[in-house]
Amino acid sequence: MISKMMDKSYRQKALAKIHIARKELGLSDIEYRDLIDSVAPGKESAADLSEEQLHLLVNRFYQLGWRPRVRRTENGPLPPMVWKARHLWLDLYALGAVHHPGWSSLARFSKRMTGVEDLRRLDVHQATIVIEALKDWLERTKGKS
Repeated sequence: MISKMMDKSYRQKALAKIHIARKELGLSDIEYRDLIDSVAPGKESAADLSEEQLHLLVNRFYQLGWRPRVRRTENGPLPPMVWKARHLWLDLYALGAVHHPGWSSLARFSKRMTGVEDLRRLDVHQATIVIEALKDWLERTKGKS
């Protein structure tokens, strides 16, 4: 019984991700159905997919560049160092060095640099590492221009 509840929970979460990704990527109905068909030939609805096929479909959305938004775990303002990193990230985006300006992309960068994806959980040392890496990247990008 527990495994069936876990299956249902995974299924619901995967379907939710799929519908959010479709909306955020702006896929038409035809494009969406073609994507489903590429993962599970003959099927036209995500509701008809097995768990394995749902997983494959979510992975296809990742391949298309979709990323889920970073969930905020706490209420309240972000620390000033996070805002500094955000401004540097947007500067890099304006110069074309970054392809996705969203918070989730910055969070993934942070995770690569520090191992911490939730920007609210960065300590001062970790935030400094992220900021300095962004500054160096910005200088290299400006030097190429």
